[in-house]
Amino acid sequence: MKNDQNSASSSRVQRLEEAWGLGVQGYYDAALEIIDTLLQENPQDTGSLRLKGNLLELKEMDLMEYSGRKLISSADFVAARACYSRILEIEPDNVKAHIDLGDHYRNLGANDKALEYYRKAVNLLQPMPQNETWKEDVEELGKAVALLKKHDRLALEAGSLESWCVQALQNSR
Repeated sequence: MKNDQNSASSSRVQRLEEAWGLGVQGYYDAALEIIDTLLQENPQDTGSLRLKGNLLELKEMDLMEYSGRKLISSADFVAARACYSRILEIEPDNVKAHIDLGDHYRNLGANDKALEYYRKAVNLLQPMPQNETWKEDVEELGKAVALLKKHDRLALEAGSLESWCVQALQNSR
């Protein structure tokens, strides 16, 4: 039984890597087919949900760049948000989903809403033990909140969150 679980886990990781590889090459539909198959096998798979959301956003941002369409009217962009929200239903303390939702709203220009999700991510990271993804999460969050500093009204809080990220990374060394 254990070998079956290891084999399934290995196969899942390989399929996720394949989907990501296809996605970054612009083969979004093929990548999303792989992800949808994984989600049919396990609808609670937060890694697959996150990758699906990321790929849907990338796809729409590529299309938007070429067509001038607005993200807010995009079905795929809305579906990406649903993926991240689903992750939070399954794992309310999933830092990456909070960051992804913050990025999602920032891309829509809803910067106050983005800041809410970034703030939640900081709150989750503060008491967290510094596991293997902690540093990666703090780095990703720091880069994301830095982008909000250009908005005068949000600059102070965004700068404060960014400073926390920088300080936390320095203290982790």
